[in-house]
Order: sequence, then structure tokens, then C-alpha cells
Amino acid sequence: MSALDVARVARPHGLRGAFKVELHWAASTSLFELERLRLRLPSGEEREFELESVVPAGKALLVKLVGIDDRDAALALRGSRVLVERSLLPELAEGEAYLVDLVGSEVVAPDGPVGEVIGVEVYPSADSLLIRCPDGKVVEQALLPAFIARIDGAARRIELANRDGLIE
Repeated sequence: MSALDVARVARPHGLRGAFKVELHWAASTSLFELERLRLRLPSGEEREFELESVVPAGKALLVKLVGIDDRDAALALRGSRVLVERSLLPELAEGEAYLVDLVGSEVVAPDGPVGEVIGVEVYPSADSLLIRCPDGKVVEQALLPAFIARIDGAARRIELANRDGLIE
């Protein structure tokens, strides 16, 4: 099964093994609906855990896992990536895509090719694509309706409304 990286373990919270998780997309509710999740530890090892609790904590989530019962155990998870199986996520509507799936997509403007998506930056104001142009230069494009005409996840193609939003 394929999993999406949805968050990062930030730091321990308290003495009983809870920790803060910073979501890549702040509006995500996926962790509230799960019984289990997988962590990719900083070492690269992946481990699956049963969720004991998930509660909002400001801009983050406070997570408690079964078997992680003290601050040291929670500290050992710091920097881990939180992975969720795609099959557990909601069905995407027409024109929607998970950000990670946009990497590798072709980007075109009305006047021709722009480049290829090589990464995604998540900012508080708007998510942004990192695009490598044919000349090797990397530019950013905010994922805002004023700049994006169409996203075709299946064809791995993003059509820009114009080049006005490209940031060098």
C-alpha cells in the first residue's frame, strides 16, 4: 500500500508520552479518523502504532500512541514523518490532487512549457510548487485560483492561467 506523508512529529508534550504533530495541511482531519498510523523514524525505519488519542493543540495536534508512555520515548520520535495509507483518505474530487502527487508533473502556461514540479512548499498563506525550468532555474508558483487554470492529477499536468504568479 502506498502512504502519504501528512505531518511531522515536532516535540514531546508533558511526561506521559504525548507529542505535538505539525500537519503539512492545517485543515486536514485524517488523523482524527484513524485507529493506527505509521511513523517513518529519522533513521528511515517505519513503525506502525495504535492511536490512543488525537486532540487539537493550537496550530498543531497533540498525539498519544499506545506503548509510548514517557517523555523519553516521545522524544525518540521527534522528527519522524507521519504516514497515512491512501486507502484511508477521502476520495478526491475532479481536479483535486494530493500535494505530494504533483511532484513530477509537467507545468505549462498559455504561451508554452514552464517546467517540472520538483517539490511543494507548505506556507501558512498558500501552498506553492517548486518548478525546475528547462534552463535549470527553479521558480515558485503559488497554488491559488488566480494562477492555476487546471490540475490534471491523472495526466500529471498543471496548466497555469498565466505566468504572473511565477516567483524567481
